[in-house]
Amino acid sequence: MNFYKSAALALDHLEKNQGSVKGSLAAAGVKATPGEAKRILALVIETLKYKSTLQQLLTTVPLSSLERLTFPRKVPRHVPSSSSLLLVLTHDLLYSPRGVEASDKWPPKQALTRHQARLKAELVRLQLKAGVSRKEDLAKSSTEVSARYVRWNPNVDLHRSGDWSIEALFSHLKTKGFERITEPVYPVTKGKFFMDPHLPDCLLVFPPSANWWVGDKWYEAGAVILQDKASCFPAKVLMKGWTQEEGECIDATAAPGNKTSYISALMSSQSRLLAFERSAPRFTTLEKMLAKGQCRNVIPRRADFTDSDPLDPEFAKVTRILLDPSCSGSGIVNRLDYLLEDEVDEPDAQSSRLEKLASFQLQMILHAFRFPSARRVVYSTCSIHAEEDERVVLAAVSSGIAEEREWRLADRREVLPTWERRGRPEEMGGDEQMAESVIRCLPGEDKTNGFFVACFVRNEETDGLQLGLKKKTGAPQRGANTRDQAEHVTKHGNKRKRDEADSLVPDREASKHSGQKSKTAKTAKTVKTARALEAPEAADDEEDVTMINGGDEVGARTKTSAQLERARRKKAAQREKKKLKVNEA
Repeated sequence: MNFYKSAALALDHLEKNQGSVKGSLAAAGVKATPGEAKRILALVIETLKYKSTLQQLLTTVPLSSLERLTFPRKVPRHVPSSSSLLLVLTHDLLYSPRGVEASDKWPPKQALTRHQARLKAELVRLQLKAGVSRKEDLAKSSTEVSARYVRWNPNVDLHRSGDWSIEALFSHLKTKGFERITEPVYPVTKGKFFMDPHLPDCLLVFPPSANWWVGDKWYEAGAVILQDKASCFPAKVLMKGWTQEEGECIDATAAPGNKTSYISALMSSQSRLLAFERSAPRFTTLEKMLAKGQCRNVIPRRADFTDSDPLDPEFAKVTRILLDPSCSGSGIVNRLDYLLEDEVDEPDAQSSRLEKLASFQLQMILHAFRFPSARRVVYSTCSIHAEEDERVVLAAVSSGIAEEREWRLADRREVLPTWERRGRPEEMGGDEQMAESVIRCLPGEDKTNGFFVACFVRNEETDGLQLGLKKKTGAPQRGANTRDQAEHVTKHGNKRKRDEADSLVPDREASKHSGQKSKTAKTAKTVKTARALEAPEAADDEEDVTMINGGDEVGARTKTSAQLERARRKKAAQREKKKLKVNEA
C-alpha cells in the first residue's frame, strides 16, 4: 500500500516541480531502502510512459467521480493526490503481470477492481483507434522523432568479400520496399529514404518507424551502423582535410565505438588510430564493435587518456585528437528521462554536478593540448548545458597552455559551415564570431539528439580565430574568470576528477536553458595561475590573480601580449643555456 502512495507522491512532485525522476523521491519526502526505491522508480517511469493512455482511460471511466469517497478531490498535505494515485494503480491493473500488489481489503484496490472490466474494454478501443495490436505499443516512445539514421560503413566494403558498396546498399533497400528520394522530407514518409544533406556520402535517413536492419545481413556484417546524426559530427569535423601522410589520430574516450568506427572509415582504414577506454566492460564492447566494423587501423587500448604521457615517442605522430568525455547526457532524448520534457534538478545540486563535470572536461582538453604534434583537437558533448559546452571551450582557449602553444578555435568554414545552429554568444563573452565557430544541436528542433561540437587548431591552420590571446576592453565578460577555471584544474589529482565525473554520468540530468548569463554570485578567491599542464620551467612565470564575480568589478593582474612574448623568449633562452651547459659537460 505504501508502495503506491510513495510512487504517487513522486508523481505529484514531478507534476509541480519538473524535477528529475530519480530526485523526485527524496524531494517528495519518500523514505525507502535502495531496493524499495528502485521498485518505486520503476513504477513511476512505467506510469509516465503510459501516462497519456492512462489519462484517456480515466477520462472515459471517471473513477475520481464514480469513487469520490475513496479518491477525494482535495487531500491533506503529504498525502498523494487522487489523480496520481489513480495513475499508478491503473497502470498496474492493466500493464503489470501481477496486477495491483496490495491487500484486497485496501479501499483504493477495491474501488479500482469494481471498474476493471470497463477499463480493459476501453483500453482495447484505444488500441483499435491507434492501429496497434499490442497494448504496449501505446507507450510514449520519445520526443517527437521524425527520422531514424543509419550510417553506411565503407570499411566492410574494403575488407570483406562481396559487394558492400553504397550502390549495393541502395539495391538491397529496394528489395526491402524502400524508395530513395532526392529531397529531404520530415517526418520521413513511410517506405522512403534519402541521403542526409550534411553527410551525403554515408548517412541514410529513414522513417521513425523503420527497423529493416533487424536481423538483416548488412547490419549483422557491420556494413551499416545505427548512429544519430549529431553523433557523426565530431568525427566529420576532426577528419576534415586529413591525408594519410599527415600522421595518426587518437579517440580519447572511444567506447562504445560508433565515433571511432566513423573516424576509421574517414581514414579509409589507413594509418593508426589509437582508441582509449578506461572501463573494462565498455572496453569489451569497443573491441566487439571495432571487429564487427572491420576497423583494422584501430589500436584499442584499455587505459585512461589523461594518464598518457604526451611526450612519449609513441604519440610523436599524433596530429588529431577526438575528445568526447563524460557529460550530463542532457541532450539524449531516447532514454528514460526524456519523459520529463523540462527536467531540472534542484539548483544547487545541478550546479555542483555540472561544475565537477566541466572541470573534468576542461582537464581533458588541456591534456590534449600538450601533445607536441597535435594540430586539431575536437571536443564534443551530448549536453545542452552551456556549463559543459561554451564555457568549457572559453576556459580552454583562455588557458595558459593555449596561449603558449597557440591553440585557437577553428573558423566556421572548418566546422560544418552549412549547419545553421551555432554557439550562444552570451555564453562566450558576447563574441559572435567565436560563437559561430562551434556547433549546437537541439533535440526535436534539429531532428537529432542534443549535441555540441568545438574544434581547436594550431600552427598550420592559422586561419583560425586568435582567441584567448587578446582581451576585450569594456564591460566584464562571461569569460572573465576562465583563466582561474583553466589553471585550477591542475590543483587536484586527475584520478579524483575522473571518478567524480564518472559518478555523475548515470544521473543524466537535463535542464531547461534560459540562454542568459548566470547571476549566481561567487566569492572572491585567489588561485595560482601556473600554466596548466605546461613544462616545469613555466613555474617561473607564476602570478596570483584575484577574480571577483557577481558584481561589476573584475579585479585581475594579467600580462599584456608583449609581456607574455618577452617571458616566452626569456624562457627559451634559459632552456638553450641549460642545453649548452649539458653539452659542455
